[in-house]
Amino acid sequence: MTLQALIKRRQRSLFEAWVRNPLVQVQVEHPERLGRLVFLEDFDETVETEKAGRRSLKNVAIVRKPGNLDENTSVWVRAGYSSYQKAWLGFVRQVYGIKATSKDLAGYNIDHLLNKARSPNKAGFIRVEAINDAVNQAWGGLFERAASNPEFSANQKRYRRTMSWIISAKLMDQAPPRGPGDHQGIARLAQFFSRNGLAADNPQQGITEMLRFAYRFR
Repeated sequence: MTLQALIKRRQRSLFEAWVRNPLVQVQVEHPERLGRLVFLEDFDETVETEKAGRRSLKNVAIVRKPGNLDENTSVWVRAGYSSYQKAWLGFVRQVYGIKATSKDLAGYNIDHLLNKARSPNKAGFIRVEAINDAVNQAWGGLFERAASNPEFSANQKRYRRTMSWIISAKLMDQAPPRGPGDHQGIARLAQFFSRNGLAADNPQQGITEMLRFAYRFR
């Protein structure tokens, strides 16, 4: 299996998990909390939080339980930890047995699912995954820049964060709207979510509300 194929599989698996359960975690306060929060509905004694190679658990943690690797394994890094690309590549080698380098990531960034600037004191543990390079840069320059404003109290206080319309769109290679007034861009995203099992959740309203909230200080 190629690294690119693995990335697509993991993206789809995480997205489908969020469709089934909106409480999919993307940030927690400490690696000791990972097992119970990652496996909210099916935590048991088989869940393990382990080191990623020789990296300290203070910086990187792998969470896993037996079963489908795409569904049951993830890697998390402290928001202030800088070597998260190497941590993800190490995770792929440790869990899947795939030896890859940064060159094999052509077209992708390894990035935090939640912008690390939104982690209080950059101390939270955030899940990292491979994201389409162009899409990741576009979200970073628009929504994430606005949402990282320190005036939002959650960016100073909240350590536990879950998946959102915005994170899921980025994960699934969907380009961002230009802002809350980009009705065409919002409609495009809403259509994507509706086609993928979320029509009953009113994605147009959810996306619009998130954008309005994030952009209110701009």
